[in-house]
Amino acid sequence: MKNNKEREKTSFNEYFSSDDKAKDVKTMAQYMDILASYTAEYINKNRAMLSGKIEYYKKFLDAENLPITSASPENVLKDLSKYFQRAIQWEKAETMINITPPANLISIVGSAYASLFNPNFAQDEPSGYLLATELVVSKFLAQLVDWDTKKAGGVFTFGGKGINLYAGKIGLVKAIPDVRKKGFGNSRPVIITNEKSHPCHFEVSDWLGIGSESCLSLPTDEKGQLVLGEFEKTLRDKISSGAKIGCIIINGGTTDEVLVDPIKKVVDIRDRLVKEFKLDYTPHIHVDSVIGWSWLSYKYYDFNKNGLGMTQTEKEKISSMVDKISELKYADSFGVDFHKTGFCPYISSCIMVKDKADLQALSGKPAYDIDSLKHGEYSPFEWTLELSRGSGGPISAYSALKLFGMQGLQELTYNIFSNGEYIRVLLNAQSDFDVINNAAEGFATLFIILPQTNRLRYKDYVKLDESGVKPLLDYNQQFFLFLLEKQEAGEIGFRITFSKSYKPHGAKTKTGCLKAYQTSPIANKESVQQVIGQLISLKKEFDVYYQKIVEQKGSDTSSKKLTEQINRPTDFVYR
Repeated sequence: MKNNKEREKTSFNEYFSSDDKAKDVKTMAQYMDILASYTAEYINKNRAMLSGKIEYYKKFLDAENLPITSASPENVLKDLSKYFQRAIQWEKAETMINITPPANLISIVGSAYASLFNPNFAQDEPSGYLLATELVVSKFLAQLVDWDTKKAGGVFTFGGKGINLYAGKIGLVKAIPDVRKKGFGNSRPVIITNEKSHPCHFEVSDWLGIGSESCLSLPTDEKGQLVLGEFEKTLRDKISSGAKIGCIIINGGTTDEVLVDPIKKVVDIRDRLVKEFKLDYTPHIHVDSVIGWSWLSYKYYDFNKNGLGMTQTEKEKISSMVDKISELKYADSFGVDFHKTGFCPYISSCIMVKDKADLQALSGKPAYDIDSLKHGEYSPFEWTLELSRGSGGPISAYSALKLFGMQGLQELTYNIFSNGEYIRVLLNAQSDFDVINNAAEGFATLFIILPQTNRLRYKDYVKLDESGVKPLLDYNQQFFLFLLEKQEAGEIGFRITFSKSYKPHGAKTKTGCLKAYQTSPIANKESVQQVIGQLISLKKEFDVYYQKIVEQKGSDTSSKKLTEQINRPTDFVYR
């Protein structure tokens, strides 16, 4: 039997952090080099994703069994490396599938180094002052929207759905004060959103127990903004019927079109009806601004000096976004995804509230006084959904904001925006491409390809019924699948996506659209032009294929059409 001295050291001591952190970092760097060497075989400089075939997960599961004996770090990393196949390279111009920029290295370093201390952001005691980064980032964001930094507060959570979940719960606690103990009772709470909002608003209503059918989706106008008359009517009708307004969620920059609702006007209507109906609560207004928040950085941009060299159109579009998103200050809360337009690693999401008492109320705790708060007294777990809270989000967000500053965010987001404008210019020069969102103030380019068999344009298709639009939708989906086949064969390196559910304002039915969503802050015009040039050439090749095979008269073509087997489930990127 080993004596106590022998037990002081195990064969695994070298794999844990020590009091020599410099040595630990060097050890980590050595193992990172080993892992990088194993994954190198999958990396292709001209592809959106790492190489690897589409496999059944069964292949990986059958090859793995619960380890009984120990393994060397080299063997562990070698085994791990195979799971990096098909990982996305977000820094590539070829990657045009979603709003996921690459993460900056300083944020990665900060959050990785913090892991040596394994802090739990449930409380400051096990976290040292690292938890203060969450307080600092909250202060930065409050300054960005012109809120009282001593009254406002924020908390990081598990993504955009988590942010909206917090907003919904805050709203319910306001509307139904005893909801935490007694539930809804006969209150019949509703959440109000609109048809251009993210689908997670319905999912949040489900998770909160309200039910997705109690999430009311209101119409939008030709600009994609909430129709204020319908909003007031719905709010008035629901209050009159005795229903509780659990939360009002409006847009502060949607995923594809970066639409921003008229925030101040929504707040004004809410305030007026609270007085008119003499409500004993004020319905909570949350802005889903996880993407749009970063346009606030342009508050500090001198559009007259125009140091970034924006074109007149670019200046007008960005100025328009700044004007709209600046109204965040009138809302009760808003959301920020630093892993989107903050260039941080997943997950780095924060909900900001104008009054931190709204957060404390989730557990019945009084709001803390930031001026008298000292180490040992700060315990977010008392009001957060999570008891165990990771440090990665706040630390990576702090690192990014300090690294870039507002000027850096301007430069990075402008590069992406300008590349998006350039994609639209390139596609508009092609007679058989129709860009749908030329007025876009965001990054994504929505477009369709036009069949050679008729002279209709997209504006003509939107007037047709489902049977009239179906040929266009099928044609564009076939092109998307054609591109996927080319990608899987290794013939092309870029990747776009296809939105099956896209429906423009005024259309009778869903038209669908192709989407080029290029969000690399380091891609340049030359690389973008090369990718779009490939796309344009492939359209010509596709038309030959479509003419010869899919549209052969008098033959059964159903078996010759491409089927969507590569992306079987409804991908969240498509929605």
